[in-house]
Amino acid sequence: MTSLRYKIVQGVLRTTKFRDNMLKDLTRGNARHMKPRGKYAPRFTRQEFDGQAVWICKPKTTPSGKAYVHIHGGGFVYGLQAGHYMSLCEFADKSGAVVIVPDYPLPPVSAADIGDWCLRQYLNIVEGYGQDNVYLGGCSAGANLALVVSQLLTARGLPQPNHIQLWSPWLDLYTKRDLTPKENNEALITADALIPARENYAQNRDLQDPLISPAFMDLGGLPPVHILTGQQDVLFNDIDIFAKRLKAADKLKSYRVEPPYGHYWMFYPVPDRHKTLQAMADLLQ
Repeated sequence: MTSLRYKIVQGVLRTTKFRDNMLKDLTRGNARHMKPRGKYAPRFTRQEFDGQAVWICKPKTTPSGKAYVHIHGGGFVYGLQAGHYMSLCEFADKSGAVVIVPDYPLPPVSAADIGDWCLRQYLNIVEGYGQDNVYLGGCSAGANLALVVSQLLTARGLPQPNHIQLWSPWLDLYTKRDLTPKENNEALITADALIPARENYAQNRDLQDPLISPAFMDLGGLPPVHILTGQQDVLFNDIDIFAKRLKAADKLKSYRVEPPYGHYWMFYPVPDRHKTLQAMADLLQ
């Protein structure tokens, strides 16, 4: 059962046709990067890694000594947004971990260079916190990049994180989803907007390349994987297929499906997110 506030937010998003914004901003080349604001501004400390901002949130609770690197989403079109700071700050407090959020480079930087930057930034955190204390995760396009980092670690013979968390992951940039308006009830993104977004990111790369579409990756080198998704997410079918692959390979540690919710709802300013963030934070205990 969704909250009234969630229903209101969904209604506002649909009324304002928010889900069309990504396509418009992609056309205009408007890649927004937001800084933490309001009550979240003092919670985050800005550092820099190779020309890009990295935001760090320490928990209000007793620190666990662990670090969680979360790679944000945004369709490879947007940088960090207000909702990221809100939910990841809450995640830090619930988990006791230091949450580290890199605002990685975006196209026209190549996909290969974006993945390489994320790998090097992750390894920099491992160097500071110690291999045994670092976890990795991401949401939507950032979950894609978290799996890219894992593949690059495997290719270099380097240790994997303790586990990887995938929130509303965008895994398959190759398969085109043709959905009618009735079938696509998603308020935040559209299947049509994902097509130019993937072309902008992949450029001339093969869309079935596992470093572009981790849905096609070899699962052998992966650490345990936790997946969080809403069943109304336009990406749900791809997520479910990947979860079944992970389960068959004995890599799926947990699979949390929230039936009433769509894409990215855990970043909405609604009470529904609290219990889910707690459940994902508990995985770091």
